[in-house]
Amino acid sequence: MAESEEARRKPPGWPHQIRQSILKLEFGEDKAFESDVRRRVNEYFDQESGRSRQGALPMYLKTGIILASLVAFYLLLVFAASNVWQGLLLAILLGLSMAGVGFNIAHDGGHGAYSKSPRINKFMAVTMDLVGVSSYVWFWKHAVIHHRYVNITGYDTDIDIGILGRLSPHSPRLPFHRWQHFYLWPLYGFLAAKMEFVDDFKRIITGRIGKHGFPRPTGRDLLIFILGKVIFFAWAFCIPLMFHPLGTVLFFYAVGVSVLGITLSVVFQLPHCVRQADFPLPEKAGRIEAPWAVHQAQATLGFNRQSAILRWALGGLNFHLEHHLFPTICHIHYPAIARIVEETCREHGVKYGEHPSFRSGIASHYRWLRLMGAEDVTTV
Repeated sequence: MAESEEARRKPPGWPHQIRQSILKLEFGEDKAFESDVRRRVNEYFDQESGRSRQGALPMYLKTGIILASLVAFYLLLVFAASNVWQGLLLAILLGLSMAGVGFNIAHDGGHGAYSKSPRINKFMAVTMDLVGVSSYVWFWKHAVIHHRYVNITGYDTDIDIGILGRLSPHSPRLPFHRWQHFYLWPLYGFLAAKMEFVDDFKRIITGRIGKHGFPRPTGRDLLIFILGKVIFFAWAFCIPLMFHPLGTVLFFYAVGVSVLGITLSVVFQLPHCVRQADFPLPEKAGRIEAPWAVHQAQATLGFNRQSAILRWALGGLNFHLEHHLFPTICHIHYPAIARIVEETCREHGVKYGEHPSFRSGIASHYRWLRLMGAEDVTTV
C-alpha cells in the first residue's frame, strides 16, 4: 500500500507518525476495485451539497443517550440497588452501556469518523479511557495494525491470543485447544479487565504490540492515559467502596466487566474468525497477493445488516466490510454505502460475505473454534 494512501486513511486528531517499527507488508498493485468503490462512494456524498461523511446531529443525540444511560445505570447500581437481583441487572446494563460507548462514540472518534473537527474526534475517542481502556493503545492496535493487516498471521494481533487458543490455521495448535470451542467463551469475559489492568500498561512500558513496535505516549497523550486510568479506578472502585463492602464491589465489577468483555469479543470475532473469512500468508518477499481492498473483502464479513436495532447498538459494526474500507466515514452512513460496496464487489468478482443473522454468526464462530482446535490445518 502506498504511504500516501496510509496517510489519507489515517484519522485526524492523532499527530503521531507511522514508524518503521510497525511491520511492513506489501499488497497487490491492482487498484481497480478500490478505485471504483471509492469513486462511487465519493459520488454518493457529492450528490447533495453539504452531505457530511461524519455523524453531525444524529451522532450527538446518540452520544447523549448512551452516556446518559451509562451514568444512570451506574448511579442506580451504586446508590439505589437494594438486592442482588437489582444489582445484577444494573451491572449487566452498565456493561452493555460501556460497550455502547466503545462501539459508537470512542470507535468513531478514534477513526476520525465522528466529526470534521480533529479536536472533537480526539475528545470522543478519549471516552474509551473513561471506561478503563487506553484510547492511545487502542488506536495503534486497532486502527493501525488490525485495519492494515486483518487476518494475516504474524501481523494482525487480534488473531493472536497466545497459548490460550488458536484462531488462525497458521498458528500452532496445542492439545488442549481441542476444547477451545467450550472454554474460550467464558474467557472472552476477561478481555476488558485484561486491557484495563495488564495490556495497556505492558504495551506502553515495552513500546510493543505483539511483534510491532509503536511510539510510547508523551505529553498530552501520556497525561490522558494517566488521568483516564485514575478516573476509571475512582468511579469503578473508590466511590463504590465508600458505600459498599469490598466483596460486593468486586462482584458487581466482575459482572459488568465480563459482560463488556464478552460483548466486545463476540462482535469483533464474527466478522473475521469464521470459516468464510480468508487467512492469507505473505509470500517470502513480504507481500500479499491480493490488493489491499480486495483482501479486506476476503477477510471480513458483515452480519444481520437488516437489523436497525443491532446497527444502532453496535455502531454499525455489523456492516464490517464497509467499516474496514471506509473507517473515516461515520457508521450512520453504512447502510447507504453498503449497497454501493456490495454492487461494486459483484461487478469486480470480489467476495462479499455476510452472516444472515447474529445467531448464525455465533454458530459460525463456534464451528471455527472447534475446527481450529480439532485439526492442525493450514488451509480451510
